[in-house]
Amino acid sequence: MNFWITYILSCLLMSYVLSTFSSKKGKVIIFCLVLTVFVTPEYLGIGSERPSPAIFSFTFDLLFQQKLSLGTLRPLVFSVPFGLSVAFLIYRFKKRFFQG
Repeated sequence: MNFWITYILSCLLMSYVLSTFSSKKGKVIIFCLVLTVFVTPEYLGIGSERPSPAIFSFTFDLLFQQKLSLGTLRPLVFSVPFGLSVAFLIYRFKKRFFQG
């Protein structure tokens, strides 16, 4: 539990820092996309109950086990479009109500 709290807080910070390097229009999209990629959980096996970040599981499989396992990327296939749609909705909401 403590690991996930620390991990999510560090992902929020890293997403914010990476989004500050982009243009003003792309900050929300970059923030949501990076946060979605880093926070998406993936279970390590069929019977496993311990989640791990999907991007790191894929990297581990690719580098150390030397196999290309697309099963570890399956959660990202579902969560990245959802994250992009949430980012688009936030962008449209900010554009409509906070034109300043």
